[in-house]
Amino acid sequence: MKQNYDVTFHPSWWNKYAGIEFDEKFWFDAAYRMEADRAMRRTLYDHFGEFGIGEKDPKARPILFSDLLACGFLYSQLLGCDVVFRKDDAPQVLPARMTEEQLQKLTAPDLDAHPLWQKVQCQIDSLMARFGYVESAINLMGIQNIALDLRGEELLMDYYDEESTLNAHLFEVVTALSLDIGKRLYTVSSVVSGGVTSIIKQVCPSVYLTSNCSVTMISNDQYCEHLLEYDVRLAEAFPCFGIHHCGSNMEKVIDGYLRVPNLRFLEIGAGSDLSAIAKAVEGKNIMCCIRYSPVALKTDSFAEIQKKTEDAIRAFGSDEHLCFSCVGIDGDVPMEKVREYLRVFGKEAV
Repeated sequence: MKQNYDVTFHPSWWNKYAGIEFDEKFWFDAAYRMEADRAMRRTLYDHFGEFGIGEKDPKARPILFSDLLACGFLYSQLLGCDVVFRKDDAPQVLPARMTEEQLQKLTAPDLDAHPLWQKVQCQIDSLMARFGYVESAINLMGIQNIALDLRGEELLMDYYDEESTLNAHLFEVVTALSLDIGKRLYTVSSVVSGGVTSIIKQVCPSVYLTSNCSVTMISNDQYCEHLLEYDVRLAEAFPCFGIHHCGSNMEKVIDGYLRVPNLRFLEIGAGSDLSAIAKAVEGKNIMCCIRYSPVALKTDSFAEIQKKTEDAIRAFGSDEHLCFSCVGIDGDVPMEKVREYLRVFGKEAV
C-alpha cells in the first residue's frame, strides 16, 4: 500500500524517549519550544526514519505550539478555565462549572487586551520577525468541547430545557472567540490545523479543522438543532472546513456533518461504521482520515493491523480519498508495534 499516513505520540511517549517536558515553558516560550521541537523531530527519525518519519538534521522552524501532539486547552483557558501543566502529560483543563449567572455575563475576550493571548501574540511577533511566517499548531478545539469545559455536564441537560437560552449564548461566545483566533492565525500561517491532526499538512493544508470530540455524546438531531449553525458559521468564514470526530460513532452524526458547507475533510474515529460513512460521502469531494486506535495498536498483530486497513479501503471502494493515522500513542506501546503500523503502508523508505 502507498497512502498518506502518520503517527502522533502522547506527551508520555515524548517524555520517555526524548526527555521533553510539557510544562508551561513548552507552550509559551517560543525559543525553548523550537529546540524541543528539533529534538522531537530527530527522535522520530532515530526510531522511524526508514519510514519517512522525522528528520535527520532538523532545522529550527517557527512552530506555534506543536503539531507533534494533539492537545487542546488554550480556548478554554482564555474563557476562564484553569489549566494544570505536567511534564509527561497533555495540559489538563479543569472545568469551570460556570453558574447560570456567570454564563449570562460571559463575553468573548478582547484578545488585544487579554494577558494570556498576549503571551501567544508575543510568540507570533517574534517568530514573524525572525522567519517571516508562523507554522501555527494551536489546537482549534471545537464549539461543544470548549462549552463543556466551561459549563460541565449541565450543558447536556440544558439541551432538554426548551426555555433555556444559556447554551445558545455560550455557543455564541465560543464561536466569536473561535472566529477571532482563526482569522488571526490565517494572517500569519498557511496551515492552522496541524495541532488538531498532523496529517492535515499532507492532504488538506488549508482546511480549518474543528474538534468535535464530544459530539460522540449527542444524537444527530441534537447536533443539528444546537450545534450545526455554529459549525456552518466557521465553515463559511475560512477557506475550507473539516471536522475531527475521534469518537467511535461518526456514522451517528454523519448526516448532520454533511449539511455543513465547504466540507473537505473528515477525521473518523476508530470503531466508527466505515461502510455507513463511505455510503454517506460517496460522490463528494471529501478526504477521510481513518484513525487507528492506539489502545488496539498495543496488542494487535501485524496481520490484524493490515486487515483493518484493507477493510477500510474496501469499505470506501478505493483509497483515492483516504489517509490514515494513529494518534495518542503513549509510552507503554511497544516500539515494534508502531513500526508494524507504519510497515502496513509499504516498504521502508530508502
